Amino acid sequence: MGMVMIKCPETGDAISTGIETDRERFRCSAVFFSRTYCRVCAATHEWFAREAWVYEPALDSRLPGG
Repeated sequence: MGMVMIKCPETGDAISTGIETDRERFRCSAVFFSRTYCRVCAATHEWFAREAWVYEPALDSRLPGG
């Protein structure tokens, strides 16, 4: 399982949305819109699923540089 991530539009940092899923399930999910509070810049960001990605540390650590 991984965590759905978005990019903070203010800082460019990756932030967690609090949604836990795997890449395949997220890829097959319906297009949706959501809001996430960002602890980095203390604002609420609105985002679409197409702007997000799933970070799965166990898979990403196997990649070069990961």
